Amino acid sequence: MADFNFVTNRIATGAALTNADDVEQIYAAGINVVVDARAEFDDGPLFAGKPGIHYFWNPTKDDGTHKPTAYWQHTLGFVMPLLSSPHFKVLLHCSQGINRGPSNALCVMVAQGLDPVVAEMLIRRARPQVGLAYKENAIRACQWLGYM
Repeated sequence: MADFNFVTNRIATGAALTNADDVEQIYAAGINVVVDARAEFDDGPLFAGKPGIHYFWNPTKDDGTHKPTAYWQHTLGFVMPLLSSPHFKVLLHCSQGINRGPSNALCVMVAQGLDPVVAEMLIRRARPQVGLAYKENAIRACQWLGYM
């Protein structure tokens, strides 16, 4: 069963997608944009032949190290234009839905204009197990990229 939670009505975060059933579940939830932050697996083949899903693999290791601004810029460069249309819902995920995926979700929410404290609160309310190990890194990147 797909392990994800909606943080807002258009942004979700969660854990690994592993099979066609997971893809069907996110599709049924209205998610049509997926950002996979895992370095250890690329979801691309799961979406082969699945029209209408925009997929982006932005891999990074969950190693607690600083992620360069370019990493966050890649996520924002993919997601933000799509979110400008009301017809898109995005899932930002990683392996366990604890650090990389939720930190990417936080970055997107801050880039949309949410206060970082409010964004974190919404993520933690929707998915209490999050660690958000890269939240400060994501917030700093939003500042450097001019979103704040």
